[in-house]
Order: sequence, then C-alpha cells, then structure tokens
Amino acid sequence: MKKYKWHPLPVVGLALLLTSLVVACGPFSSGSPPPEPAPVSVPSQPPVETESQPAPPSPAYETADEQGWNTVHTFAGKGDEVTPSFHISGTEWRIIWAADVEYPEYTVFDVFVYPEGKHSVFAERISFSGDGPGGTTYIREGGRDYYLKVIAAGLREWTIVVEEHVAEVSVSPIEIIRIHYRGRDYIESGRMGYEIVEADEYVEIKNQSNSWQVIAGWTLKNITKGWPTFIFPIHLPSDVVPRPWALPPHHSVRVYTGEVHPESGGLCFNCFAGNIWDNEVPDVAALYDSRGEEVSRRSYVIPSDDGVVAAE
Repeated sequence: MKKYKWHPLPVVGLALLLTSLVVACGPFSSGSPPPEPAPVSVPSQPPVETESQPAPPSPAYETADEQGWNTVHTFAGKGDEVTPSFHISGTEWRIIWAADVEYPEYTVFDVFVYPEGKHSVFAERISFSGDGPGGTTYIREGGRDYYLKVIAAGLREWTIVVEEHVAEVSVSPIEIIRIHYRGRDYIESGRMGYEIVEADEYVEIKNQSNSWQVIAGWTLKNITKGWPTFIFPIHLPSDVVPRPWALPPHHSVRVYTGEVHPESGGLCFNCFAGNIWDNEVPDVAALYDSRGEEVSRRSYVIPSDDGVVAAE
C-alpha cells in the first residue's frame, strides 16, 4: 500500500485563511469609531393643504394716559343740579362730561367745581361750547371735599364722571406721615424788620423699616407753591468721624418752618416769612431721594368748620 506524506505548508496556509475570516466578522475595537450609515433617500411628501385660520385679534391695551385713574363718583341728570360732596385725596383729578343735545345753539351746560366750605369760590368752570358732545377737564388740587353745581337747559341728558389719579405706590420705607400746617400766629420784629409767622409748622418724616435708612442729600419741597426746598445734610454731627445722615428704625424727624428743635432732629427750612403750609387751601409736600426720584407725597385736610386743627 502506498503511503502519503503530509506537508506542513498547505496546513499552515489553511489556518491563516480561517483566522482572517474570523477577524473580519468580529466586533469593532473600542479605539475606532463605527462607520456612518449610508444616507437613506426619503421621498418628499406633498404639502398638506389646510384651511387657513384668521390671525387672533391683538388685545386692546389701555393707553398710558388712561392708566392709574379711579372713579370717585358718577352723576347724571337732565337739568340744574347741585351734587353731593365727594372727597379728593390726591392732587390731580379730572371731570369727564358728556351732553346729549339736539340743538347745540340752544343748549346751556355749565359745571362749577366748588370746594366744600362756607365761603368757597369755585375752583373750575366747564362750559359747553357746541364743539362736541363732551370733554375732559383736569384739575390739579385736592386734599379736601368738593361738590358740583350744574346749570343745564335745552338738552336731553348729561353725565359727569369724576376720576382721581392714583400715584404709584412708593417702595421706600421713608414716608411723610404728618403735616402740621397751622402753627402759632405771632409776629416778631427783628433787626432786619422781617416778620415771623407760624414758624412752628413742621413736616414729620418717619423710617417705617427695621433698619437704618440713609437720607443724606434728600430734598423736601412744597410742590403746590413750588417753594421752599429743604435739603437734608450729608453727614450727621460728629466730633470724631462724620457719618452719613440716616434715620434709625421706626424713628422720625421733623422739618420745621422757622424753628430749631434738637430733640426732633434740629432741621429747619429757615423760612423767616413763615406760613409755608397754607391754612385755607391744602398744600402738598413731596420727598425726593438723592437721585431726584419721588419717594413720598402727602397733603392734609382742612375742616370746613371754624375749629381748624392739624391733620394727622
């Protein structure tokens, strides 16, 4: 029998071929990123036609001039009338009126604005001129009660709306809490020959917070008259190191017209003429910070009877 000999060379070649096939089908090594898949072509879809919807209407916002007004009272009538009194607490308000007329040339419509009092003079007059069915009149005074006297003829009906401007709420803890507008009535003649009247009037300002509040360089002013203006000192009196002028928590100071009271701060307008705060028509005090921004405002109420007292 013929014997065959095995040659190692073919066996080694076959083994190398099998090894290469196993490596080619194995997983990717962690050191090389996987190949990106070939992009798939997706046929484009035709646009879907939908029923067009109308755009939502824009919201009607109130104009800036109309913001910050509150209705105090509304009156309506057909002829002459004297309205009940109403109170205006601020310093700016308005009367919006309308008249339903048929023949303007024969129409009479007058509105007189009176402050409440025994011998008061009207503060404003509104008259129908035939130019339109209504209008708006602004009045810049307040702090008291008012009433309207209406004279009307030759019209179907009239309406009057009284609105008061609401000032922005102050976020400052420093507030004017009182105006002592009626001081002692006396006269002193000095070397200069000037007179001092009601020098003990004052405006009281309080820190309503639980921390010290610096008010250095702040100003206090009678904005009804436009004068005078008081400027708070920059530093507190000190013998060692000057400190910024500040109010302790829940403490108040007074700014007098012509007197100096150290126990309440020692602050004074130095107004030798006196009588900064009127005793018949209420004035308005305004407080401004060092940047000139208003932080507090206050007026007072003058009773209509003879017993006039300071408003708290």
